Amino acid sequence: MSNAEDVRLLYVRELRSALRERNIVVNSILLPIFLYPLLLWMVYTGISFVMGRTMGYKSRVMLQSLPEQHKFFRTELQADEQIELKTSSDPAGDIHRGTLDLLAEFLPPAASAGSAQGNFRVRLVFDNSKDRSEIARNRIAERLSRYRDRFFETEGEKLGLSRAALQKYWVESKDVATGRQRGQFLLGLMLPLFLVIMLCVGCFYPAVDSTAGEREKSTWETLMTVATARKNIVIAKYLYVATMAVLAGILNLAAMLASMKSVMAPLFGESGPDMTFTIPASSVPLILLVTVLLGLFVSAGMMILASFARTFKEGQSMVTPFYMLCFIPVMFLQVPGLKLTPVLALIPIVNVAMVFREAISGVYQWPLIALTIAVEALCIVLALWLAVAILRYEDFLIGSYGGNFSKFLKERLLGRRKEGSR
Repeated sequence: MSNAEDVRLLYVRELRSALRERNIVVNSILLPIFLYPLLLWMVYTGISFVMGRTMGYKSRVMLQSLPEQHKFFRTELQADEQIELKTSSDPAGDIHRGTLDLLAEFLPPAASAGSAQGNFRVRLVFDNSKDRSEIARNRIAERLSRYRDRFFETEGEKLGLSRAALQKYWVESKDVATGRQRGQFLLGLMLPLFLVIMLCVGCFYPAVDSTAGEREKSTWETLMTVATARKNIVIAKYLYVATMAVLAGILNLAAMLASMKSVMAPLFGESGPDMTFTIPASSVPLILLVTVLLGLFVSAGMMILASFARTFKEGQSMVTPFYMLCFIPVMFLQVPGLKLTPVLALIPIVNVAMVFREAISGVYQWPLIALTIAVEALCIVLALWLAVAILRYEDFLIGSYGGNFSKFLKERLLGRRKEGSR
């Protein structure tokens, strides 16, 4: 049989074996579909619960030295369902002890305020280390602001000034972004990070199981005696791990897109129902391409590291640093306004995340996209070259080599090159 046919048969064999492994099915198929949509739902539920509890609090407030001219402010607070007026002989102590949330102390106006009747200052005394006290401060500050506006209007009318003459100027806001653009902006911040994480999660277990797991089960040596070239076995395993990674990434994207509107839109109030979480159809081919490239790169890195382990647990320890290295840099890219630059296009994984982010919004910087694809392709080629170089050593194949990747790199690959240069 040809090498291609051998690779196909071994690849199918790996996939069939994976579908019989519960851990692989859970990590590569079920988690991508349910994990992050479920987490988003839990976050939304938690925020709604906290907001509900916060809205249900009655802020315990004491008014001190309120001028008689402004007694209507007390009347308004008495009718407010979120405010409970209290009295205290030691308001500062009660605020510290948590039995009083805020003291609104009315003071005489500053000397520069003039002699207009009704002028006053308000000092809000609260405890910033207590949530209820901070909430009370915000509530009273908001109500004082509204009362202040009405007070100005009343005083202006007494002087014969209309509301327009008193206001002098207005500030109006107009949002030109559509619901689709707002949704794409949010997707651009969230999906690249989730994509990288799910690609790593999707290939983590298959990469370790197909290398260190084979050694632990004592099937690695047997597999190497199959009537085909060793490189065909490695290629089949590599394609299998990359398939599971890409599958996890695509399933997660589909699940996120299907659940984002129902989960996230209510958090944005009145503008939420108008938001649509969709990806432009023209971006889909590019997104799939960079997803496949990233899956191939991450799978190669994890397989190389895991192949030095003798047990599954040891393989997990070796792969975990690479796993963390993949998605931690992407977390620092979740900054609004950040764009793909030539420097970012040269950094593996980060460049794919930025291309993905801009593609969601329909932005295509083709020279930088080409550079990104070239960099990822080069990384994949280098990883495969490294894998081929490692396979030349018999003690590595049979599992008798006792070192890790860094030791192997120094002693065998770099050491051999130094000896050849002498």
